[in-house]
Amino acid sequence: MSTVAGFRFDEKTVQQLSMIYQTEDIKEMQRQYRAWFDPKPGETILDVGCGTGVNVLAISKLVGPTGKVIGIDNSEAMLALARAKAAAENVEYRLVAVEDMDFAENNFDGVVCTQVLGYVADPVAVIRSLLHVVKPTGRVFIAETDWDTLAYSIPDKELQRKVTLSFTDHHGDGWVGRRLYALSRQAGAAQIESHPYVIHNAEYSIRKYGGPLSYVIRDYLLRSKKCTEEEVKRWLQLLSDAFDDHTYFFSLNRLVCILRK
Repeated sequence: MSTVAGFRFDEKTVQQLSMIYQTEDIKEMQRQYRAWFDPKPGETILDVGCGTGVNVLAISKLVGPTGKVIGIDNSEAMLALARAKAAAENVEYRLVAVEDMDFAENNFDGVVCTQVLGYVADPVAVIRSLLHVVKPTGRVFIAETDWDTLAYSIPDKELQRKVTLSFTDHHGDGWVGRRLYALSRQAGAAQIESHPYVIHNAEYSIRKYGGPLSYVIRDYLLRSKKCTEEEVKRWLQLLSDAFDDHTYFFSLNRLVCILRK
C-alpha cells in the first residue's frame, strides 16, 4: 500500500481505479493518448506509474513481438492486478518508484508517465530522469490532471465548490496539470508538444468516468474529514437526482506534454 498526501492505494482504491480504467471515457482518452504517443513496432517502451497495466497491454500490441513494454509502479496491489489481467509475452512489470528507477541512459524509444507527477516531491527531477532514460530520437509522454477543473453540475453551487476544492489536492499538487508545460521547460526539454484533453459526459453511471470517480471522491472526503458525512451523502444524492432530471453534466481537464531532448 502506498500513501501520498492522504490518498492511499489500498486494495479498495485499486478496485475503484480499475473500474475507472474500464469506463468508456477513459478508454477513448487512452486511444487518443496512444495516437499522440504513436508507438511503433519493435520499440522498447517504459510506462511509469503503470497501475493495473491497461495501457501497458494496449501498447504491447502496438510494438508487437519484436518490441517490449516495461511497466513500473510503487503499489504492489496495482501490480498484482496488472500481472493477473494485463500480462503478455513482451510485457514486464517491476515494483519500483519512479524516484528509484535505475535504467541506463538512452535506453527507451519512448516513456509514458500518466498521473504520476502530482504524487512526487520533486516533479522537475522526475521529468529530468525520464528524459535521461529516453533515446535522443525518442519522446517522453506526460499527462496530468488539473483537479481544480473538476466540474459536476448540481443545483448546490457552494457544495460542489467545496467538494472540488476539498478533493483537488488529494494526491499532492492538484495544479500539476496546469504547471506541466513550465515544469517540462525547467527540466530541460528541448521540444515540448502540448495538447489539452477534456473528459466530459452527461451520464451518471459506472460506464462513464464521473460515476466511479464520485466513489473515490466520497471515500477521500470521508477519510480526510474535509466534508461531513451529511454533506457527502447530500452531494451523491444531488448527482443522482441531476441525472434523473436530465441536468447532470461532468467535465475535467487534462494536459498532455510530449517532450524531446
